[in-house]
Amino acid sequence: MIAMKNIDKPIRSLSNNKILKSQSELEIFFIHSLQEMYEAECVIEEEFGKIENKILSPNLHDILKRHFAIHLRHMVRMRKIFQLEGETVTRKKCESINAILSEAISHLYLFSDDIANWEIALILVSQKLAHLKIASYSGLAHLAIKLKHYEAATLFAICVQEEEEFIVNNLNGIINEFLASHIDGYKK
Repeated sequence: MIAMKNIDKPIRSLSNNKILKSQSELEIFFIHSLQEMYEAECVIEEEFGKIENKILSPNLHDILKRHFAIHLRHMVRMRKIFQLEGETVTRKKCESINAILSEAISHLYLFSDDIANWEIALILVSQKLAHLKIASYSGLAHLAIKLKHYEAATLFAICVQEEEEFIVNNLNGIINEFLASHIDGYKK
């Protein structure tokens, strides 16, 4: 079991020096998390550019192009947050996005000769990425509030809302459409 110092002590009993150190560490964590999400958005942009022309379903292509437009707005907001924080726009390796994309590349390769299943795999990857972004932006919004960076928190909250709306209004419907048609094909 890991011993956690000061876990049971109320914050007010900690010395001012420890509170400042904790706040400073939280700021560093916030900036590193911001850099990781910026990296994630950059990698998503790069990977989408590689597969966009391979999407045959016009409906799926349209939906993912709309998601890409949302993605571009997120990148603009993130650059604005870097500016608000007085930070240089910097990318930091994001292990979670790399894991999802590595898995995606594997799945898309597996179905490279089967476009129906390739597109289903692409939809599932899009859902995973959207959920990761929701969790990450939500966490960043909470950190920003804790650090009293209210404008940044608002910008992150907008990103969360856009991703949630995209899933409800687009991805949920298309995955149901693709799976239903795919299952119907097996029944015949």
